[in-house]
Amino acid sequence: MWPVVGAVLPQAMAIALSPVPMICIVLVLLSDQPVRAGLCFAVGWVTALAIAVGLIAWLTDTVAEGHEESARDGIDVVQLAIGVLFGVLAVRYWRKRPEPGTKPPRPAIVDRMATLSAPGLVLAGAAAALANVKNLPLVLSAGSLLGGAGLSSVELIASVAIFVVAASLTVLGPLLAVVLVGPDRSARSLRSVEAWLLANLNTITVVLLAVLSTVLIGKGLDLFR
Repeated sequence: MWPVVGAVLPQAMAIALSPVPMICIVLVLLSDQPVRAGLCFAVGWVTALAIAVGLIAWLTDTVAEGHEESARDGIDVVQLAIGVLFGVLAVRYWRKRPEPGTKPPRPAIVDRMATLSAPGLVLAGAAAALANVKNLPLVLSAGSLLGGAGLSSVELIASVAIFVVAASLTVLGPLLAVVLVGPDRSARSLRSVEAWLLANLNTITVVLLAVLSTVLIGKGLDLFR
């Protein structure tokens, strides 16, 4: 189990370090009811990731049964295709980077976070997890690797749970900090994090995509073994 968990940790960390969801949770925690709002956002995020990764892993495991070699080739094709996609996206984001001294544009979802109700925050958490040009392929990549590893049902559930927790660290971590430290004492640090993330949004995205492209293409090249 642990080798396949290690194999999907890069995808989990890339989801966790996605700048837009990080900005969203920071803004949620700066609202009038930060703990309640943060919990709603976190519930949507964790639930969406768990369902999506679990479903893909289960489908892959079902398809792979009795067709291990073909399934392995199919998983390698998925890794290779997503790696190439991320390489193209890295180039695209690099070319779209703001000119030096120009303030980067704010993502549209950022300005709507403060106006959302509790159900809206749950949906926003789910959307931040999956309705993302980078996160959805990462979920597909991780789910296919987990499902194609030949794990038992208990091991598969445990592996999915570990992946979801790792991918949720930057959502659950700030929420826990606000609960422990208090909204007032944490507000200044949260505003600093928000400002830094917004200023470096494009750079963070390019670096993540470039690293992931290299990792996934490397895994996908096993197709030509």
